[in-house]
Amino acid sequence: MRQYQMFMDGGYVGAASGHYFSSDNPYTGEPWAEIPRGDEQDVDLAVQAAHRALTTGPWAEMTATERGA
Repeated sequence: MRQYQMFMDGGYVGAASGHYFSSDNPYTGEPWAEIPRGDEQDVDLAVQAAHRALTTGPWAEMTATERGA
């Protein structure tokens, strides 16, 4: 079974809790993948990473138009 991760802070990570949930194929009803069960801790980590990227990374020097290009 395929196990997915979340993309955060420039890399792929599992849930901080280590918990996953199964995703079932809607046609067969069979499980086909495991998805990280993100929680409040994962949201906090993602927000911190986004804040760092926006305030200290290259994005800090770019205009909104440049970021969208």
